[in-house]
Amino acid sequence: MAEAARERVLAAVAEVLYIDESDLFDGDATDLRELGLDSVRFVLLMKRLGVDRESDLPKRFANDLTIAGWARELEVLGGGS
Repeated sequence: MAEAARERVLAAVAEVLYIDESDLFDGDATDLRELGLDSVRFVLLMKRLGVDRESDLPKRFANDLTIAGWARELEVLGGGS
């Protein structure tokens, strides 16, 4: 299931930030801000991932702006499938 969460996050990030997996110069630990993530794109990503803006998940995502961090958070919620 961890791979499913990662793929879900990667697909959303690639679509919103217009990047390829090869752009992740530090792998899944690449800081997404270095690839163009800003507040507007963050909101778009939350929508793509189906995250409720009223939940605490956006705040937890903001604490670790990486593919790995977001996939971990989705796994905790069981949202990786």
